[in-house]
Amino acid sequence: MLEEKVLQTICKYHLIEKNDHIVLGVSGGPDSTCLFHLFLHLQKQLKFTFVVCHINHGIRKEAFEEEEYVKNLCKNKQIPCYVKKEKVLERAKKEKIGTEEMGRYVRYAFFTEIAKKEHANKIATAHTKNDLVETTIMNILRGSGLSRAKGDRTHSRKKIHSSTY
Repeated sequence: MLEEKVLQTICKYHLIEKNDHIVLGVSGGPDSTCLFHLFLHLQKQLKFTFVVCHINHGIRKEAFEEEEYVKNLCKNKQIPCYVKKEKVLERAKKEKIGTEEMGRYVRYAFFTEIAKKEHANKIATAHTKNDLVETTIMNILRGSGLSRAKGDRTHSRKKIHSSTY
């Protein structure tokens, strides 16, 4: 049922098209691990390829276990995996920005770097409704108008995920 719903959404919004090469952000948490498995099941049907990127922010003690989990998951399924370790807390303090914001910046900079290296044309991440709320609040705090503050899921998804690198 989940796979069907995801497939319908992908087709409705043309999120994945034939011959796409996608960078998939995988944290090791349940959302991104689920998306990883969905990509495995859908890649032959939709005729796309993907690589995985994982950032170890070095914040929580579980971060190193999650890194190993993602590397092993990819190795077992023969999916290329790129891992980067980053001292997000130190960088956030140095640049005087929030830890979450720095973490997001580091992630997307790494995803973009790997997309260029891999000649990937899309980046995919597993966002939940909580992520959308967080984006909306951050946009409001940054002074966005109401039309830009809401963080529209389909618009931002197409904008972020359909960029050519």
